[in-house]
Amino acid sequence: MNGMQIKSVGIWWNPTKEGALPIAGRVVRAFEDHGIEVCMDEPLAQALGRPVGAGADDFSGCDVLVVLGGDGTLLSGMDIAVPRDIPLLGINLGRLGFLCEVEPDDIESDVAQLVRGEYTIESRMMLEAKIPGHEPMLALNEVTFTRRWSAIRIITMEIEAKGMLVDRFAGDGMIIASPTGSTAYSFSAGGPVIAPGVDCMLLTPICPHTLQSRPVILPADEQITVKILGEPGAVQAAFDGRHSVQLSEGTREVCIARSKRCARFIRLHERDFYRVLRGKLSDWKH
Repeated sequence: MNGMQIKSVGIWWNPTKEGALPIAGRVVRAFEDHGIEVCMDEPLAQALGRPVGAGADDFSGCDVLVVLGGDGTLLSGMDIAVPRDIPLLGINLGRLGFLCEVEPDDIESDVAQLVRGEYTIESRMMLEAKIPGHEPMLALNEVTFTRRWSAIRIITMEIEAKGMLVDRFAGDGMIIASPTGSTAYSFSAGGPVIAPGVDCMLLTPICPHTLQSRPVILPADEQITVKILGEPGAVQAAFDGRHSVQLSEGTREVCIARSKRCARFIRLHERDFYRVLRGKLSDWKH
């Protein structure tokens, strides 16, 4: 369970979360008490009365990116961490926090454990979508095809895997999810829960207008092609609910496959996925 020696950490935070600033101060002090260099962006540095150090804009050279917020903040932190292959440590300030590892009450003890090297790194598969005319798009949870806000028509599409027809579909949309994403939007749309260690991709229809359309689980090494049969301009592809691309005549087909990149999360404790699942989803509060 011994990890690498940590010399520098970056702090990524969600300033809209209640109590985020004092918790950020505790995190900074906890690392500095162990002689660890802390890098933060200008807004956080100013809020804490700290100087903005080198590499604050891109967190270059950081061994760990510590994220303060919920799963949504962790997803935004991945834009920094994944291209630089930096592992993430989530401190839960949200409601669910499936991906977060640290609760606020445990910050000081968990930071001490991290500094001692008593942790493991868990890799989670990511999805990569290729859309003509666009850079490849990454998603940890899901790629979702839905109507644009102004469109009212049913979406019609075909889903292929390895050149073979999986389903011809009409409805409100389609979710292509990873195992991590099986507890996100796909779960709300009626898809099954998949344990994180299972290598697969999940197709979950959104409000299908056909009797036979049901969730389908495919091997992770297959390439999925989504073909828009109706008006493509009425459809958008969204990535983890954060970035979206409006489709057009030139982007009727979108190819989705397992990415060569992965998201890496620091784990300090043994995780009972099923206990976390029961605890997070059985007491649904806003």
